[in-house]
Amino acid sequence: MSPIKTLIISGQNNHDWQRSTPYIWLLLQNSGRFDVDVTTSPDLALAEASALDPFDLIISDYNGTLWSDKVKVNFEKTIEQGTGLVILHAADNSFDGWEAYERMVGLLWRQGTGHGKFHEFPVTITDHQHPITRGLSDFRTTDELYHRLVHLHHVDYHVLSTAFSSEESGGTGGDEPMMVVTQYGEGRVFHQVLGHVWSGGDLTALENKGFRTSFIRGCEWAATGDVEDNR
Repeated sequence: MSPIKTLIISGQNNHDWQRSTPYIWLLLQNSGRFDVDVTTSPDLALAEASALDPFDLIISDYNGTLWSDKVKVNFEKTIEQGTGLVILHAADNSFDGWEAYERMVGLLWRQGTGHGKFHEFPVTITDHQHPITRGLSDFRTTDELYHRLVHLHHVDYHVLSTAFSSEESGGTGGDEPMMVVTQYGEGRVFHQVLGHVWSGGDLTALENKGFRTSFIRGCEWAATGDVEDNR
């Protein structure tokens, strides 16, 4: 089976992309299923219309300056025509007002969104039939727990897992989505809300087994539409 040709877009983030991007690069490479490249200068690297053609999957670990119109159009067409997309944690904060991107993500960090303290909490699988979560068990993690993500543009989305945002931790007192899937044209989108890495902090959230397993499976599904059951 040919490896899934993957591009991680990084280089700007209010989180520590200089550690999160190498971590997920190594995680995917070591899985044996992916062949992964990285760009930290998307406005330069993706300006040509053909720049994204080689890739089956794009992962955004990016939360920064809005890209040029040329890059935006190239990105939109690539996902619409069937390349998979994975949104990692703070990448759902990005590009306020870029409607196509907001449609891809479905639930976004916008005005009114927040999180409590970095703490340990259980993640509950709510759909055991989806290829990403098929056979996965509930797990505990230590992470940021985003709350009140904003649903924009009436996008259809499907929640695969949730976590209870306790008032004691600074949360809402309700269940919040942690893994979400959407569709943009022919492109499948996996939105992994978990995955906080703060500057000067540790990699606890990424090193969690539940995160690692679900992230690899989400990447495979976004690229292919299915997941090998032994992953």
